This record gives sequence, structure tokens and C-alpha cells, in this order.
Amino acid sequence: MTQIHLKVSVIALFLLQAGFSFAQGTSAGGYTLTGIVRGISNGEVELSSYDSKNRTNTKINTVKIENGRFVMTGKVKSPEMMGLLFKPGNWSMQLFVENSNISINIDTTGSEHYDYTKYGDTKGARLKNFKISGSVSQADFEQYENNPVQMSYLNKIMEINKRFMAENSEEKKEAIRAEMTPFRTKNTEWQLKYIQQFLSKKPSSVAGAYMLSNYYMFNSEMPIAKMDQLLSAFTGEAKESIYYRNLNSDLTQRKAVLPGNLAEDFTLLQRDSTKFTLSSTRGKYVMIDFWASWCKPCRAAIPHWKEVYSKYKDKGFEIVSVTNDSRRVDWIKAMDVEQMPWIQTIDEFPVKMMPARVISKYKHGTIPLYVLLDKEGKILVKTGEEAEIDQKLAEIFKN
Repeated sequence: MTQIHLKVSVIALFLLQAGFSFAQGTSAGGYTLTGIVRGISNGEVELSSYDSKNRTNTKINTVKIENGRFVMTGKVKSPEMMGLLFKPGNWSMQLFVENSNISINIDTTGSEHYDYTKYGDTKGARLKNFKISGSVSQADFEQYENNPVQMSYLNKIMEINKRFMAENSEEKKEAIRAEMTPFRTKNTEWQLKYIQQFLSKKPSSVAGAYMLSNYYMFNSEMPIAKMDQLLSAFTGEAKESIYYRNLNSDLTQRKAVLPGNLAEDFTLLQRDSTKFTLSSTRGKYVMIDFWASWCKPCRAAIPHWKEVYSKYKDKGFEIVSVTNDSRRVDWIKAMDVEQMPWIQTIDEFPVKMMPARVISKYKHGTIPLYVLLDKEGKILVKTGEEAEIDQKLAEIFKN
């Protein structure tokens, strides 16, 4: 976060201190957000909570901005990273809200503007110039986010990315992209080390749970044993946070699809709109093929799976393809081109902006994904590699 460096007159400073004294007298065990906003004289500010599990925002509080100032009071169950949205203009920022007296000093200059109206969304700006005090969780997170080591890696990545965006040659783009990899890797390693050290010192900090949640978002293939180790370090308030609960829920779901577990049954529509239920294939070895029309590796693997299917289909082997296409027409076109001779189904997207229902159960993160089941429906292999499935099928049908 960028700190604001502004000259403040003695009178303005007095008024600001007076305002904060008032805030301290009204917190009564809850939070009091006392803010100054340069660039927005009058309007309103909304406080909202975000749940990454279902990607939903919940409005928590709203107050008026008068003469560039606002005071918002309330109470939270535990510290939480929340969003502030200033109107008019849709100026947004995030901060850790906890039950304390928190001061916010904001300047709208230097904000990052965006316009998503052509996608049916809004336009606005992300505030970059602000200073927050009074929130221990915020201070802990800022120390992590603004650490010089991390910033050196991120600045290098941004520098390379500018060259990537300016390059027109696809071949050169790939070469430039490759330059980013070692810096991304180093930053990822640094982040995990920092989080582990932080947890050893502050195991009850919700900020630590939030750091791990953000890290896991981009490193969801972290070994289960490592995740178990990290989650077991949390205590107190951190374990009650939404970040810990979501991480623990995800870990439980990952364990549920380990080899040896029964694959959860599902029913999806086929091309002719009839229903297909996975358990109807019991008695056969089944490979669930998660793919999509837009997935190049998925489609590149289809000729191989045609050979595999031809080799084993009469020996008790079946393939069930589940497309991740959100547009049925794209799926139909791809099937017409590929002519896959096995069961074809289309996954469902019951919640807007959320991953498809069935594939999300398998916690793999990418496609293609292949899940091989035994005759009872138990998971034998879960992988993105063709060779692992080939090897297991060769063992099964060696006679």
C-alpha cells in the first residue's frame, strides 16, 4: 500500500485528532472507521464482505461522506479483509476491519481506473494512495505485502510483463514469458517461507490465515501433507476465520478424491438431452475425461484416447467425457469435429461466476483431468497425464 505524504496544517491536524477522539469514545467493543477522502467531497461509502468460496459480496454497512469525511461504526465477529466502495465514481479499496478504532487517510490521485461497461459491468477506479492505522491485522498484512524482497520480485515480473504485452510475435512472447518463471518461482518460495515463519510467531492471527488463503489460490496443488501441517499451526481467532474454514473445507474435499475413495456419483445431460448417471457404469473400469472445446491439450489428446478406447472397450473399459464448456453450442461443434465414440456429457454451472459443479469436486485446478475408476466406482488414478492412465490400464488388462 502506498502511504500518503501530505503537508497538514495545524488546524487540520487538530480537527483530525478531534475526530479520532470521538471515534475512540464510540467504538464500545466494535469497530470505528474514521476517514478523510481527498477527491470526494460528498457521497457515500459502502463496507462489504467478500467470500472467495462462492465469490459473493455482502454489504455490511453504508454511511454518508460529508466534506470529504466519514465515520462508520459497527461490529465484526473476527478480523476480516473487507472492501470499501466510494460513490459517486466507484472508487474501491480493501482493508482489514477489526473491532478497534481505525483511521483511513485517502487520496484519489494516482488511482487505477478501469471500464468494464462493454462486458456489462461497471467502470470505476482502484485506490492506490492511502494510509491505514489502528488495525493490527492490516499492519501485519502490509508488512508481508510490501516486504522489499517480495516487491523486488514483483517489480521484475511487472517489468517483463510490459515487454510481453508490447510484443506482437507469438514466438517472442513465449520467450519473454519464460523469463518470468524464475522470478515467479522465487516469489512463491519466499511467500511460503514468510507465511510459515509468521504462523510460528502469531498462530492466532487472522492476517496469517488470509495470507495463506491468497497463497493457496495460486498454488492449489500444494501437497495435502503440507496443507495439513500449515492448517494445524493455527489457533484461536484464526481458526474461526472464514479464511481458515474455506481452506479446511478445500482440504477435506481434496482428501475425498484421493485414490481409494469412492467417486461421488453425478448425473449430467448428454447431447440428446437425456440424463447420464455415473453409477450406471458400475462393473466396468471407467475413465472420466474432463475437457473443453477451448482446451488445446484436451483436444490434442483425443486421438490417443481413441486408440486406448478401441484397445480396451471390449474388455470392460469405458470413457465418460465431461465438458467444461459453458456454451452448449461450442461443445456440439467440437464433438462434431472430434467424433469421439464414447459417452459425452456436459457439466453444469449452477452458480454464476463459479466453476462447473462436477469438475470442481476433484480439486485439480486445470484441464485435461483424467480420473480412472475401478469396477466399484473407487478412484484408482487422478491425474493430468496420459501416461499415468496408460500405465494403470496396462496393469489392469495385462492378461
